[in-house]
Amino acid sequence: MVLISCKNCHKVYEKEDYSEFICTRCKHKVTKRVTNSFQTSFALLICAILLYIPAMLYPIMEITQFGVDIQSTILQGVISFLEMKSYFIAIVIFTASVVIPFIKLVGLLFIFISLKTDVKMENKTKILIYKFIEAIGKWSMIDIYVVAILSSTVQLDEIFNIKGGIAATSFGLMVILTMMAANRFDTRIIWDGK
Repeated sequence: MVLISCKNCHKVYEKEDYSEFICTRCKHKVTKRVTNSFQTSFALLICAILLYIPAMLYPIMEITQFGVDIQSTILQGVISFLEMKSYFIAIVIFTASVVIPFIKLVGLLFIFISLKTDVKMENKTKILIYKFIEAIGKWSMIDIYVVAILSSTVQLDEIFNIKGGIAATSFGLMVILTMMAANRFDTRIIWDGK
């Protein structure tokens, strides 16, 4: 006899084996593992990595001031805040928009590669990296919130206007895909190898 729980309502069943069945409480399909979890998560991660490049290279915000268009990337915005001696804001934006997304992408990529290659690392460490990535995941959307708030509140046509650039869309999609990749990944796969 084996114990298996429904991922949806968490009801625990005692069964003969791990074959699929329908939960009697919520009618959700109960399986031992999430189907194609590794492949789906890895594909989402690759898409997120590809979106990270335009998110860093293209303008995240386009400001029109007295008919003159000014575009700035995330790093140009950080440099502008440093020049204005707003060090705290510069550090927050740099950390939330450059460092955290990079750590998430590299951390997930490391976990996925370590599952297919012979990396000498304990499974507990991989789980800790995964939990850290999940914990910091929501903080990388701060740039998108700033652009959305500014563009929705400051609209004075040609006098002063703010709107999101190409990088805002790429950045938002990259963060969403990274969160989906982490959420879709079944961490029990880490323990399958040993």
